[in-house]
Amino acid sequence: MNTADSESLARKLLAAGYVEESLERADIAILNTCVVRQASEERVYSKLHELRPWKTPERTVAVTGCIVAKEGENLRRRFPHLDAVVPIAEYDQFITGLEARYDYSLGEAMPQAGRTGVSHFVRVIQGCDHNCTFCIVPRVRGREQHVPIHDVLAECRQAIEAGAREIVLLGQNVDDYHDPSGRGGLAALVREVERLPGLRRLRFMTSHPQDLEPELLEVMAASDVVCRELQLPVQSGDDQILKRMARGYQTRHYRAIVDRARALMPDIGLVTDVIVGFPGESEDAFLNTRRLIEEIEFDVVHLAMYSPRPGTFAATRMPDDVPAAEKLRRLNDLLALQRQIAARKTARWVGKDVEVLVEGRDELGRTYGRIRQGKRAIVMGRGEPGELVTIRVVQATAGQLTGARAA
Repeated sequence: MNTADSESLARKLLAAGYVEESLERADIAILNTCVVRQASEERVYSKLHELRPWKTPERTVAVTGCIVAKEGENLRRRFPHLDAVVPIAEYDQFITGLEARYDYSLGEAMPQAGRTGVSHFVRVIQGCDHNCTFCIVPRVRGREQHVPIHDVLAECRQAIEAGAREIVLLGQNVDDYHDPSGRGGLAALVREVERLPGLRRLRFMTSHPQDLEPELLEVMAASDVVCRELQLPVQSGDDQILKRMARGYQTRHYRAIVDRARALMPDIGLVTDVIVGFPGESEDAFLNTRRLIEEIEFDVVHLAMYSPRPGTFAATRMPDDVPAAEKLRRLNDLLALQRQIAARKTARWVGKDVEVLVEGRDELGRTYGRIRQGKRAIVMGRGEPGELVTIRVVQATAGQLTGARAA
Protein backbone atom coordinates (compact mmCIF):
# COMPACT_ATOMS: atom_id res chain seq x y z
CA MET A 1 0.00 0.00 0.00
CA ASN A 2 2.80 2.41 0.83
CA THR A 3 4.58 1.59 -2.41
CA ALA A 4 1.36 2.30 -4.32
CA ASP A 5 0.99 5.65 -2.55
CA SER A 6 4.63 6.53 -3.24
CA GLU A 7 4.26 5.68 -6.93
CA SER A 8 1.06 7.71 -7.17
CA LEU A 9 2.71 10.80 -5.66
CA ALA A 10 5.81 10.32 -7.80
CA ARG A 11 3.73 10.17 -10.98
CA LYS A 12 1.98 13.41 -10.03
CA LEU A 13 5.30 15.15 -9.35
CA LEU A 14 6.79 13.92 -12.61
CA ALA A 15 3.70 15.07 -14.49
CA ALA A 16 4.17 18.52 -12.94
CA GLY A 17 7.73 18.76 -14.27
CA TYR A 18 9.81 17.43 -11.39
CA VAL A 19 12.54 14.81 -11.79
CA GLU A 20 13.94 12.32 -9.31
CA GLU A 21 17.32 13.30 -7.87
CA SER A 22 19.81 12.31 -5.21
CA LEU A 23 19.16 13.86 -1.81
CA GLU A 24 22.22 16.10 -2.18
CA ARG A 25 20.84 17.67 -5.39
CA ALA A 26 17.12 17.60 -4.54
CA ASP A 27 14.84 20.52 -3.69
CA ILE A 28 12.20 18.37 -1.99
CA ALA A 29 12.43 15.36 0.32
CA ILE A 30 9.20 13.49 1.05
CA LEU A 31 8.90 10.71 3.63
CA ASN A 32 6.08 8.24 3.04
CA THR A 33 5.45 6.57 6.37
CA CYS A 34 4.11 3.42 7.99
CA VAL A 35 3.14 3.10 11.66
CA VAL A 36 1.80 -0.46 11.75
CA ARG A 37 4.74 -1.33 14.01
CA GLN A 38 6.63 0.80 16.50
CA ALA A 39 9.93 0.15 14.71
CA SER A 40 8.52 1.65 11.50
CA GLU A 41 7.43 4.77 13.34
CA GLU A 42 10.80 5.16 15.03
CA ARG A 43 12.52 5.05 11.63
CA VAL A 44 10.42 8.04 10.55
CA TYR A 45 11.58 10.11 13.51
CA SER A 46 15.18 9.04 12.93
CA LYS A 47 15.03 10.08 9.27
CA LEU A 48 13.49 13.44 10.16
CA HIS A 49 16.38 14.09 12.54
CA GLU A 50 18.83 13.15 9.75
CA LEU A 51 17.18 15.68 7.42
CA ARG A 52 17.64 18.59 9.83
CA PRO A 53 21.13 19.57 8.55
CA TRP A 54 19.98 19.04 4.94
CA LYS A 55 17.11 21.48 5.32
CA THR A 56 17.61 25.06 4.07
CA PRO A 57 15.13 27.88 3.33
CA GLU A 58 15.20 26.78 -0.32
CA ARG A 59 14.47 23.13 0.42
CA THR A 60 11.20 21.45 1.37
CA VAL A 61 10.75 18.58 3.82
CA ALA A 62 7.35 16.86 3.74
CA VAL A 63 5.79 13.85 5.43
CA THR A 64 2.86 11.79 4.17
CA GLY A 65 1.42 8.36 4.91
CA CYS A 66 -0.04 6.80 8.02
CA ILE A 67 1.87 8.90 10.55
CA VAL A 68 -0.01 11.98 9.36
CA ALA A 69 -3.32 10.56 10.57
CA LYS A 70 -1.73 9.45 13.84
CA GLU A 71 0.30 12.54 14.75
CA GLY A 72 -0.92 15.36 12.48
CA GLU A 73 0.42 18.80 13.28
CA ASN A 74 2.23 17.45 16.35
CA LEU A 75 4.93 16.48 13.88
CA ARG A 76 5.59 20.11 12.95
CA ARG A 77 5.81 21.11 16.60
CA ARG A 78 8.29 18.31 17.25
CA PHE A 79 10.26 18.93 14.04
CA PRO A 80 10.26 22.68 13.25
CA HIS A 81 12.19 22.09 10.01
CA LEU A 82 9.24 20.09 8.64
CA ASP A 83 7.44 22.19 6.00
CA ALA A 84 4.39 20.07 5.14
CA VAL A 85 2.26 17.32 6.65
CA VAL A 86 0.37 15.85 3.69
CA PRO A 87 -2.67 13.54 4.04
CA ILE A 88 -2.82 10.80 1.42
CA ALA A 89 -5.96 12.32 -0.11
CA GLU A 90 -4.34 15.75 -0.58
CA TYR A 91 -1.44 15.08 -2.95
CA ASP A 92 -2.85 17.41 -5.62
CA GLN A 93 -3.18 20.31 -3.17
CA PHE A 94 0.37 19.69 -1.95
CA ILE A 95 1.81 19.86 -5.47
CA THR A 96 -0.20 22.99 -6.24
CA GLY A 97 1.22 24.58 -3.10
CA LEU A 98 4.75 23.92 -4.30
CA GLU A 99 4.20 26.37 -7.17
CA ALA A 100 4.68 29.22 -4.72
CA ARG A 101 8.18 27.98 -3.90
CA TYR A 102 9.58 26.64 -7.17
CA ASP A 103 9.70 27.85 -10.75
CA TYR A 104 7.74 25.31 -12.79
CA SER A 105 9.06 26.82 -16.03
CA LEU A 106 12.34 24.97 -15.37
CA GLY A 107 10.63 21.62 -15.82
CA GLU A 108 8.69 20.05 -18.66
CA ALA A 109 5.26 18.63 -17.80
CA MET A 110 5.01 14.92 -18.61
CA PRO A 111 1.42 13.70 -18.16
CA GLN A 112 2.40 10.11 -19.03
CA ALA A 113 5.54 10.18 -16.91
CA GLY A 114 7.24 6.81 -16.86
CA ARG A 115 6.58 5.43 -13.40
CA THR A 116 4.96 2.23 -14.61
CA GLY A 117 7.22 -0.78 -14.30
CA VAL A 118 6.67 -4.45 -15.02
CA SER A 119 4.35 -4.60 -12.00
CA HIS A 120 1.77 -1.94 -11.21
CA PHE A 121 -0.03 -1.61 -7.86
CA VAL A 122 -3.71 -0.67 -7.96
CA ARG A 123 -5.46 0.21 -4.71
CA VAL A 124 -9.03 -1.15 -4.73
CA ILE A 125 -9.80 -0.54 -1.02
CA GLN A 126 -8.64 2.24 1.23
CA GLY A 127 -8.97 1.61 4.97
CA CYS A 128 -10.37 -1.33 6.93
CA ASP A 129 -13.67 -2.12 8.69
CA HIS A 130 -12.21 -4.85 10.91
CA ASN A 131 -11.25 -4.06 14.49
CA CYS A 132 -8.38 -6.41 15.25
CA THR A 133 -7.30 -5.45 18.75
CA PHE A 134 -3.60 -5.07 17.81
CA CYS A 135 -4.06 -3.08 14.59
CA ILE A 136 -3.78 0.67 14.12
CA VAL A 137 -4.83 0.64 10.44
CA PRO A 138 -8.51 1.66 10.96
CA ARG A 139 -7.32 4.65 12.96
CA VAL A 140 -4.73 5.88 10.45
CA ARG A 141 -6.34 4.73 7.17
CA GLY A 142 -10.00 5.11 8.14
CA ARG A 143 -12.96 2.93 7.34
CA GLU A 144 -13.23 1.09 4.06
CA GLN A 145 -13.71 2.97 0.82
CA HIS A 146 -14.15 0.80 -2.27
CA VAL A 147 -13.02 1.88 -5.75
CA PRO A 148 -15.65 1.22 -8.46
CA ILE A 149 -14.78 -1.62 -10.84
CA HIS A 150 -14.82 0.71 -13.86
CA ASP A 151 -12.22 2.96 -12.20
CA VAL A 152 -10.03 -0.04 -11.34
CA LEU A 153 -10.24 -1.27 -14.93
CA ALA A 154 -9.40 2.19 -16.29
CA GLU A 155 -6.24 2.39 -14.17
CA CYS A 156 -5.26 -1.14 -15.13
CA ARG A 157 -5.70 -0.43 -18.86
CA GLN A 158 -3.62 2.72 -18.60
CA ALA A 159 -0.86 0.85 -16.76
CA ILE A 160 -0.81 -1.96 -19.34
CA GLU A 161 -0.65 0.57 -22.17
CA ALA A 162 2.32 2.16 -20.38
CA GLY A 163 4.16 -1.16 -20.21
CA ALA A 164 2.95 -3.00 -17.10
CA ARG A 165 2.66 -6.76 -17.51
CA GLU A 166 1.53 -7.55 -13.97
CA ILE A 167 -1.24 -5.92 -11.95
CA VAL A 168 -1.37 -6.21 -8.16
CA LEU A 169 -4.75 -5.38 -6.59
CA LEU A 170 -4.29 -3.93 -3.11
CA GLY A 171 -6.35 -3.55 0.02
CA GLN A 172 -5.76 -3.80 3.76
CA ASN A 173 -8.40 -6.52 3.50
CA VAL A 174 -8.74 -7.09 -0.22
CA ASP A 175 -11.26 -9.94 0.24
CA ASP A 176 -13.79 -7.47 1.60
CA TYR A 177 -13.88 -5.61 -1.72
CA HIS A 178 -17.24 -4.91 -3.28
CA ASP A 179 -18.12 -2.65 -6.17
CA PRO A 180 -20.17 0.31 -4.87
CA SER A 181 -22.64 -0.08 -7.77
CA GLY A 182 -23.28 -3.75 -7.01
CA ARG A 183 -21.22 -5.44 -9.74
CA GLY A 184 -19.77 -7.95 -7.28
CA GLY A 185 -16.89 -8.64 -4.97
CA LEU A 186 -13.23 -9.51 -5.40
CA ALA A 187 -13.86 -12.64 -7.46
CA ALA A 188 -15.92 -10.60 -9.93
CA LEU A 189 -13.22 -7.90 -10.05
CA VAL A 190 -10.48 -10.47 -10.67
CA ARG A 191 -12.50 -11.97 -13.53
CA GLU A 192 -12.84 -8.53 -15.13
CA VAL A 193 -9.17 -7.57 -14.76
CA GLU A 194 -7.75 -10.89 -15.97
CA ARG A 195 -9.48 -10.41 -19.35
CA LEU A 196 -7.61 -7.19 -20.14
CA PRO A 197 -5.49 -7.53 -23.32
CA GLY A 198 -1.74 -7.48 -22.71
CA LEU A 199 -1.93 -8.57 -19.06
CA ARG A 200 0.39 -11.48 -18.22
CA ARG A 201 -0.01 -11.77 -14.46
CA LEU A 202 -2.56 -10.73 -11.82
CA ARG A 203 -2.04 -10.79 -8.06
CA PHE A 204 -4.00 -9.48 -5.08
CA MET A 205 -3.18 -8.84 -1.43
CA THR A 206 -3.80 -8.98 1.49
CA SER A 207 -6.53 -11.53 2.17
CA HIS A 208 -8.41 -12.13 5.44
CA PRO A 209 -9.48 -15.65 6.50
CA GLN A 210 -12.85 -14.37 7.69
CA ASP A 211 -13.81 -12.88 4.32
CA LEU A 212 -12.17 -14.98 1.62
CA GLU A 213 -14.80 -16.14 -0.90
CA PRO A 214 -14.63 -19.84 -1.91
CA GLU A 215 -15.36 -18.62 -5.45
CA LEU A 216 -12.10 -16.69 -5.46
CA LEU A 217 -10.07 -19.88 -5.10
CA GLU A 218 -11.97 -21.39 -8.04
CA VAL A 219 -11.21 -18.31 -10.16
CA MET A 220 -7.51 -18.61 -9.29
CA ALA A 221 -7.41 -22.31 -10.14
CA ALA A 222 -9.10 -21.84 -13.54
CA SER A 223 -7.01 -18.86 -14.68
CA ASP A 224 -3.79 -18.74 -16.68
CA VAL A 225 -3.27 -15.11 -15.61
CA VAL A 226 -4.08 -15.05 -11.88
CA CYS A 227 -0.99 -16.05 -9.90
CA ARG A 228 -1.13 -19.04 -7.61
CA GLU A 229 -0.03 -17.16 -4.54
CA LEU A 230 -2.25 -16.50 -1.53
CA GLN A 231 -1.23 -14.03 1.16
CA LEU A 232 -3.42 -15.06 4.11
CA PRO A 233 -2.31 -13.77 7.54
CA VAL A 234 -3.11 -16.19 10.37
CA GLN A 235 -1.44 -14.06 13.11
CA SER A 236 -1.62 -16.90 15.68
CA GLY A 237 -2.11 -20.65 15.77
CA ASP A 238 -3.95 -20.56 19.08
CA ASP A 239 -7.73 -20.10 19.18
CA GLN A 240 -7.76 -18.18 22.46
CA ILE A 241 -5.18 -15.70 21.18
CA LEU A 242 -7.16 -15.33 17.93
CA LYS A 243 -10.21 -14.49 20.05
CA ARG A 244 -8.23 -11.89 22.02
CA MET A 245 -7.05 -10.48 18.69
CA ALA A 246 -10.70 -10.30 17.49
CA ARG A 247 -9.74 -12.00 14.24
CA GLY A 248 -13.18 -13.56 13.73
CA TYR A 249 -12.09 -17.13 12.90
CA GLN A 250 -10.54 -20.19 14.53
CA THR A 251 -7.61 -22.29 13.37
CA ARG A 252 -9.93 -25.01 12.02
CA HIS A 253 -11.46 -22.42 9.68
CA TYR A 254 -7.99 -21.34 8.56
CA ARG A 255 -6.91 -24.93 7.94
CA ALA A 256 -10.06 -25.55 5.88
CA ILE A 257 -9.19 -22.64 3.57
CA VAL A 258 -5.66 -23.96 3.11
CA ASP A 259 -6.94 -27.48 2.43
CA ARG A 260 -9.38 -26.19 -0.20
CA ALA A 261 -6.74 -24.00 -1.85
CA ARG A 262 -4.29 -26.91 -2.06
CA ALA A 263 -6.96 -29.29 -3.34
CA LEU A 264 -7.61 -26.88 -6.24
CA MET A 265 -3.97 -25.79 -6.69
CA PRO A 266 -1.44 -28.25 -5.23
CA ASP A 267 1.43 -25.94 -6.19
CA ILE A 268 -0.03 -22.78 -4.58
CA GLY A 269 2.39 -20.49 -2.75
CA LEU A 270 1.16 -19.64 0.76
CA VAL A 271 2.29 -16.52 2.61
CA THR A 272 1.22 -15.61 6.14
CA ASP A 273 1.84 -13.16 8.99
CA VAL A 274 2.44 -14.21 12.61
CA ILE A 275 2.71 -12.09 15.74
CA VAL A 276 4.57 -13.54 18.73
CA GLY A 277 4.24 -12.30 22.29
CA PHE A 278 0.68 -10.97 22.03
CA PRO A 279 -0.82 -10.17 25.46
CA GLY A 280 -1.78 -13.39 27.19
CA GLU A 281 0.27 -15.64 24.90
CA SER A 282 1.37 -18.53 27.13
CA GLU A 283 4.04 -21.04 26.21
CA ASP A 284 1.30 -23.48 25.20
CA ALA A 285 -0.30 -20.86 22.97
CA PHE A 286 3.05 -20.17 21.33
CA LEU A 287 3.61 -23.90 20.76
CA ASN A 288 0.20 -24.09 19.05
CA THR A 289 1.43 -21.45 16.60
CA ARG A 290 4.65 -23.37 16.11
CA ARG A 291 2.71 -26.56 15.37
CA LEU A 292 0.50 -24.75 12.84
CA ILE A 293 3.57 -23.47 10.96
CA GLU A 294 5.09 -26.96 10.96
CA GLU A 295 1.84 -28.53 9.78
CA ILE A 296 0.91 -26.12 6.98
CA GLU A 297 4.45 -25.51 5.69
CA PHE A 298 4.08 -21.95 4.45
CA ASP A 299 6.32 -20.68 1.68
CA VAL A 300 6.86 -17.39 3.51
CA VAL A 301 6.08 -16.35 7.08
CA HIS A 302 6.33 -12.66 7.99
CA LEU A 303 7.16 -12.70 11.70
CA ALA A 304 6.90 -9.83 14.16
CA MET A 305 7.10 -9.32 17.89
CA TYR A 306 4.00 -7.69 19.32
CA SER A 307 4.39 -3.97 20.00
CA PRO A 308 1.48 -1.95 21.46
CA ARG A 309 0.14 0.64 19.04
CA PRO A 310 -1.41 3.72 20.66
CA GLY A 311 -5.19 3.84 20.56
CA THR A 312 -5.71 0.15 19.82
CA PHE A 313 -7.83 -2.00 22.11
CA ALA A 314 -4.88 -4.23 23.02
CA ALA A 315 -2.72 -1.26 23.98
CA THR A 316 -5.37 0.32 26.20
CA ARG A 317 -7.07 -2.76 27.68
CA MET A 318 -4.50 -5.59 27.70
CA PRO A 319 -1.24 -5.63 29.67
CA ASP A 320 1.83 -6.24 27.53
CA ASP A 321 2.72 -9.20 29.74
CA VAL A 322 5.17 -11.21 27.63
CA PRO A 323 8.72 -10.08 28.49
CA ALA A 324 10.77 -8.67 25.63
CA ALA A 325 13.41 -11.38 26.00
CA GLU A 326 10.74 -14.07 25.72
CA LYS A 327 9.24 -12.40 22.63
CA LEU A 328 12.70 -12.42 21.05
CA ARG A 329 13.24 -16.09 21.91
CA ARG A 330 9.94 -17.06 20.33
CA LEU A 331 10.64 -14.92 17.27
CA ASN A 332 14.07 -16.49 16.72
CA ASP A 333 12.68 -19.98 17.25
CA LEU A 334 10.07 -19.48 14.53
CA LEU A 335 12.57 -17.80 12.21
CA ALA A 336 14.83 -20.85 12.43
CA LEU A 337 11.89 -23.20 11.91
CA GLN A 338 10.62 -21.31 8.89
CA ARG A 339 14.08 -21.20 7.28
CA GLN A 340 14.16 -25.00 7.43
CA ILE A 341 10.66 -25.29 5.97
CA ALA A 342 11.33 -22.76 3.19
CA ALA A 343 14.58 -24.48 2.21
CA ARG A 344 12.83 -27.84 2.07
CA LYS A 345 9.96 -26.46 -0.01
CA THR A 346 12.09 -24.61 -2.53
CA ALA A 347 14.28 -27.69 -3.00
CA ARG A 348 11.23 -29.41 -4.50
CA TRP A 349 11.44 -27.07 -7.50
CA VAL A 350 14.88 -28.34 -8.57
CA GLY A 351 14.65 -30.11 -11.91
CA LYS A 352 11.25 -28.61 -12.77
CA ASP A 353 10.37 -26.11 -15.51
CA VAL A 354 8.82 -22.88 -14.25
CA GLU A 355 7.60 -19.71 -15.90
CA VAL A 356 9.30 -16.48 -14.82
CA LEU A 357 8.10 -12.93 -15.41
CA VAL A 358 11.34 -10.98 -15.82
CA GLU A 359 11.47 -7.82 -13.67
CA GLY A 360 14.99 -6.60 -14.35
CA ARG A 361 18.58 -7.03 -13.19
CA ASP A 362 19.77 -7.16 -9.60
CA GLU A 363 22.80 -5.45 -8.07
CA LEU A 364 25.00 -8.30 -9.35
CA GLY A 365 23.76 -7.86 -12.91
CA ARG A 366 21.70 -11.07 -12.88
CA THR A 367 18.33 -11.28 -14.63
CA TYR A 368 15.60 -11.90 -12.07
CA GLY A 369 11.86 -12.19 -11.80
CA ARG A 370 9.16 -14.22 -10.07
CA ILE A 371 7.34 -17.44 -10.75
CA ARG A 372 3.53 -17.58 -10.52
CA GLN A 373 3.75 -18.82 -6.92
CA GLY A 374 5.58 -15.64 -5.92
CA LYS A 375 9.04 -17.12 -5.46
CA ARG A 376 11.96 -15.00 -6.69
CA ALA A 377 13.97 -16.61 -9.49
CA ILE A 378 17.35 -15.86 -11.06
CA VAL A 379 17.44 -16.49 -14.83
CA MET A 380 20.83 -17.63 -16.12
CA GLY A 381 21.29 -15.60 -19.28
CA ARG A 382 19.59 -12.47 -20.51
CA GLY A 383 15.96 -11.51 -20.34
CA GLU A 384 14.07 -8.29 -20.94
CA PRO A 385 11.77 -6.76 -18.30
CA GLY A 386 8.20 -7.88 -18.95
CA GLU A 387 9.27 -11.01 -20.83
CA LEU A 388 7.88 -14.40 -19.82
CA VAL A 389 10.60 -17.04 -19.90
CA THR A 390 10.61 -20.70 -18.92
CA ILE A 391 13.57 -21.94 -16.91
CA ARG A 392 14.61 -25.31 -15.57
CA VAL A 393 15.51 -24.92 -11.90
CA VAL A 394 19.04 -26.08 -11.11
CA GLN A 395 19.50 -24.58 -7.65
CA ALA A 396 17.26 -23.51 -4.76
CA THR A 397 17.78 -21.68 -1.49
CA ALA A 398 15.21 -20.81 1.16
CA GLY A 399 14.26 -17.62 -0.65
CA GLN A 400 15.28 -18.01 -4.27
CA LEU A 401 15.39 -20.30 -7.29
CA THR A 402 18.06 -20.29 -10.02
CA GLY A 403 17.62 -21.79 -13.45
CA ALA A 404 18.63 -21.80 -17.10
CA ARG A 405 16.24 -21.31 -19.98
CA ALA A 406 14.50 -24.57 -20.74
CA ALA A 407 15.08 -26.09 -24.17
